[in-house]
Amino acid sequence: LICLASTNSFVPRSARSCPRRCLVRPRAAESDESSKLLEAAARLRAEIAEAEGKSIEQVEAEAAGEKARAKARADEMAASRAVQAARREADIKASPRLVLSVPATLQAMTTQAARAVERAHADGICLQTVRLGLARADEGLEEDSQWPGGAEQMYREAARPLTEEMLRKVRPLSKDRRGVDIEALPPTITVQDIWDFDGSALMTAEAKAGPEGDVQAMIFPNTDARYVNDIGTVTEEFSKGKRVFLLVNPFWRGLDSWGLNILQPGAKRMAERNIFTVGNGRSNDGFVTTYSLMRFSARGESCVAIKAYPYDWQLFARLGSPIQSKDGQWFESDAIHLGSSKEEPTSQQMTDLINKNDAFKVSAMGRAVRDTWQK
Repeated sequence: LICLASTNSFVPRSARSCPRRCLVRPRAAESDESSKLLEAAARLRAEIAEAEGKSIEQVEAEAAGEKARAKARADEMAASRAVQAARREADIKASPRLVLSVPATLQAMTTQAARAVERAHADGICLQTVRLGLARADEGLEEDSQWPGGAEQMYREAARPLTEEMLRKVRPLSKDRRGVDIEALPPTITVQDIWDFDGSALMTAEAKAGPEGDVQAMIFPNTDARYVNDIGTVTEEFSKGKRVFLLVNPFWRGLDSWGLNILQPGAKRMAERNIFTVGNGRSNDGFVTTYSLMRFSARGESCVAIKAYPYDWQLFARLGSPIQSKDGQWFESDAIHLGSSKEEPTSQQMTDLINKNDAFKVSAMGRAVRDTWQK
C-alpha cells in the first residue's frame, strides 16, 4: 500500500504492523497424527476384507479403482465447464454488446467498469485510466448534472462515492486460480485527500487476501507537476508492474494538455515519461483507458459512448426520457445501438450514424410533440 503522507513520503503497507497471526503446528505432532490416521485406515480395510471374504489386497485394489474413477469423473466435469466457459468467452468477444449495454443505473455502471478493470489486469495491464459518468446518487445518467461548486462538489457528491463503489467490486487476478476471485470478501477502503480545492484524492482498496490484491485510484489528477510526480511515485513504489493503479477522471485528454508553462519547466516531458510512455504490461504505451462512459448531444439526441476493455467503443442514442420509480431511483430510457468505433467518437460521427438509423427519422422535438398529441 502506498500512502501520500503530509510530507509527501510513501509508506509501504508491509511497513505497518500487521494484526494477522500465524499458528504453526509442530512437525512432531503432525507426524504422530499422520501415523494414527494410517493405522486407522489399515484397520478399516482389514475389517472390510473380513466382512466381505476378500483379501486386503483386493479391498485396496477396489478402493484405488473407485478413487481413479471418481478422479476421472471430476476431470471430465472440469473439462466440460472449461469448454462452456470458453464458448461463453468466444460469444462475448464475437458480440461485445452482450457485455456493453448502456447501464441502467449508477450501480450497473460501476459494475461494468470493475469488470473492465479486471479483464485488463488479467492481460497484464496494471496502469489504467477510468472515466466514469459523474452523476449524483439521486439522479440518473441521463440527467445533465450541474456543479456550481466545481471540482470539490463533483468529487464530494459523485466522483468519490462512485469510485469507492467501483473499488469495492474490483477483484484483481488471483495467481493460484488464474482468474478473478469474484467471491472474495470486499476490500477495506481508505481515502487520503491530496488537494481539497482540486477535489483530488488517493483512494486505496486493501484486499482481505493480502497486499498483492490491493488497488489504488487517484481521483481528479490534473496537469500540475504535483500530480505528475505522485503518479510516477505510486507507479514505481506501489504498482511495480503487478498491482492495479487507476487514474479516475483525470483533467486531461492527452499530452497536448500540457502547454508551455514557465512555472513548470519540463512538466510536459515529465508527463510523457510518467503517464504516456511508462511501461505497462507488454508495452510502453502508458496508462491505458480501460473504461469510459461518455455522454453528449448530437443532432439534438442524447448519446452515450462506452469503452470497456478489450472491446471497441460502442455507440448508442436514446429514444426517450429517463424514468423515475416510486422510490426515487432513476432508470435509463431505451438506447439504440448505432455501431462501434476503434477511436473515441466525435459528434459528427454520431450525427452521421443517427441520420442513417430509421429509429431517428423523426427528431427528438418531433417525437416529443407526437407523444404529447397521443396523450
